[in-house]
Amino acid sequence: MSLRVGEILAAIDGRAPFASAAEWDAVGLQIGDPEREVSAVAVVHELTTRLLDGIISVGAELVVTYHPLLFRPLSSVTAVPGAEGRIFSLIERRVAVISAHTNWDAAPGGSSDSLAAALEIRDPEGFAPSMTGGGDEISYGRCGSFGGPLGDLADLVQLRLGVRPRLSGPLDRVVRRVAVLPGSGGSRVEDAVSAGADAYVTGDVSHHEARRAADSGMAMVDAGHAPTERPGVRALYDLVAGIVDRPVEMVGGDDNPWEL
Repeated sequence: MSLRVGEILAAIDGRAPFASAAEWDAVGLQIGDPEREVSAVAVVHELTTRLLDGIISVGAELVVTYHPLLFRPLSSVTAVPGAEGRIFSLIERRVAVISAHTNWDAAPGGSSDSLAAALEIRDPEGFAPSMTGGGDEISYGRCGSFGGPLGDLADLVQLRLGVRPRLSGPLDRVVRRVAVLPGSGGSRVEDAVSAGADAYVTGDVSHHEARRAADSGMAMVDAGHAPTERPGVRALYDLVAGIVDRPVEMVGGDDNPWEL
């Protein structure tokens, strides 16, 4: 039975509507022909040069990526290092690319829900509202119950996300509510405080953002950009594997620039 790029695109849209992505985001079909038939699919966290070789080696005709490959306007597409060269290679090989990013963060069972579940946060609710490209307001983070010391939360981060986090706060402090936002969430410190969080797990937290959290009485847990997105990328793989009745490969985990 044939399966086209556009059919996979529509199925992803049904679970994580592309219209729910943040207004600054770039999601949906980024490269390729919606009518092209697909026999093998790859899922990646971010489409880097190293992972491109793996995608080609598994014979993928479609890549579903969490981080968008095309994010800013390009003046040319040529065989040079960086994103421009990767786009050139994919077009040359007729490999289609779909990005599911902040729409997957917001979706039920998506990146934010998956991060909350990995850290055993109960009854998560939405926080950190932002505007979508269609002008609607939607929450991309989650905040729920935890009820344990900060040290236990840090241990869970290390166990489930594979990274030792930076902490702002005493290990024996009891945290009853925890907010999470995958990726870069330092700018949403005030939203986490307003949601009643005693601790906030995210990535890319600056010195001044951590200071604002401390001044507000909230502990910060900076687990890094890519590690906080890992549960969501695994969930994205499960989503795609449930849509596609043919081989789906998770290629390369995440190509985190801060880790070997």
